[in-house]
Amino acid sequence: MAIAPRSFICLELPPIWVIIGTPVKTGSPSQRTHLIASGVALAIALVAVVAGIFYCNNVERRSVHALAPDLSEVKLLGVVLQKKAFAQPDLLVMYGSSELAKEMPNNASQFFQDYPTGFRVFPVGQPGTTSLAVLQKVAAVGEDIRGKKVAFSISPGWFFTEQFDPKWYEGNFSHLQAYELAFSDNLSRGLKRDIAIRMLDYPKTLDNHWLLEFALERLADNTPVDRALYAMIYPLGRLENMIGRAQDHFEATLHILDEEAKLQEPEKHGLKALKWNDLVKRAAQFAVNNVATRDKRSEVARRQKRFATAHVTTATQTQNFVKTVAHAKEWTDLELLLRTFGELGAQPLLLSMPVEDIRLQVYGVSPAARTAYLRRLDEIAGRYDVALLDFREHQKDPAFLVDFLDHLSPQGWLYYNKALDDFYHERAD
Repeated sequence: MAIAPRSFICLELPPIWVIIGTPVKTGSPSQRTHLIASGVALAIALVAVVAGIFYCNNVERRSVHALAPDLSEVKLLGVVLQKKAFAQPDLLVMYGSSELAKEMPNNASQFFQDYPTGFRVFPVGQPGTTSLAVLQKVAAVGEDIRGKKVAFSISPGWFFTEQFDPKWYEGNFSHLQAYELAFSDNLSRGLKRDIAIRMLDYPKTLDNHWLLEFALERLADNTPVDRALYAMIYPLGRLENMIGRAQDHFEATLHILDEEAKLQEPEKHGLKALKWNDLVKRAAQFAVNNVATRDKRSEVARRQKRFATAHVTTATQTQNFVKTVAHAKEWTDLELLLRTFGELGAQPLLLSMPVEDIRLQVYGVSPAARTAYLRRLDEIAGRYDVALLDFREHQKDPAFLVDFLDHLSPQGWLYYNKALDDFYHERAD
C-alpha cells in the first residue's frame, strides 16, 4: 500500500516576467508610513523565525538519538533529522525499504538499541523506498554526508521487474527533498540532468509544483536556452528551499514535542565484544523448526505444482526472467545513487539480500537468473569502488529471509548486523 506523500508548503510564485513587469509606484506619506511599519513587522517576524529555528536545532540535536527507531514521515520525507543523524559519530544511518519497517527480532534498530559496540543504527526507509527515492534523500542531506559512513540495503526483487510500480515511488516522494536536489550546488550538472530525466518519468509527483517541474525539465533538456532559463529561476528555487527547511525544522520539533514521553534514550551499556558465531548458531537452530520457515517451504511446494502444470518450460522461463533483470530500470537508479554518493564524498556499504535457491524455484527459473543479477551488481559496485556484501554463501539457506518479499528473518538480520558492526568499526573482511 503506497503511503501518501508528506504535505509541503510550496512557494508558487507568479512567472518572473510578471514580477519584472509590475510598475513601481510612489506613495503618499501615509502609504510610506505603512511601508515602514510593514518593514518593521517583517524584521520582527524574521527575528522570530531565526530564533525559532535556533530553538528547533537544540531540540533536534537533543532528541536525534532517541529518534533512531522512529519511522515517521517527518523523519523519512524530511531532511533535518537525517542531517542531524549524520552529525552524530555514534549513529550509523541505514537506508532501505520494507525490511527496515517490518517488525522482526534482531532487526538492526533493536539489536543496536543500547549501543553494545559503541553505536546505534538510524534506519531510514519504508515499503517501496527504492534507489531513486534514496538518492533524493541523500542529495537533500548534501554536504553533511561528506566523509560519513552510510549503509544501503538492496532488495533483489527491485530488479526482477522492468519497471517498479509507480505507486511506491509516488508514496515515498518528498517535494522538500526533490527541491533540494533540483537546486543543489553540490551535484554536477550532468548528474542532475540524468536524475531529472528519471524523475520526469513520474509526472504525478510534480502536479501543482510548476517551479519544480520547470526546473527538472530544464535540467533534463540541458540546451543553452534551458541553462539560461534554469539560471533565471534558480533564486526562486533557493528561496523555496529556505522556506522548506524552516518548515521542516518546525515540523520535526513539533513531532519531537508530541512524542517526547515516548522518546526515551536507552542507557548506554559498557562496550562488549559480541560472539557473533554463537549468536548466529543459536539463530540458525531456532530457524530449523520455525513456523515461518515451514510456511515458506509449503509455499514453494504449491508454486512448484502450479508451474508443473503450466505450458512454459524452465528454459523459456529463465530466458524471460534474465531478460527482465537485464532491462530493469532499478539498475539505472542504483547507478545514479552511487554517483550521488561519490560526488558528495560519502562512504557507502551496499548490503544485498541473497537470491535463494528456494526463491528461484518459486520463479521457476534456473540459477542463471541469480548469476545475471550478481554479476551486474558486482560490476556496478566495482566500477564505483563501493563496498558490497551480497551474502551469496546463503543461497541455499531458506531461513535467511522470512518470505519472497525481501524481508530478513531474525537469522538474516544477525548477518546484516555483523556486517554493520564490522563496517562501523572498519574491520577487515
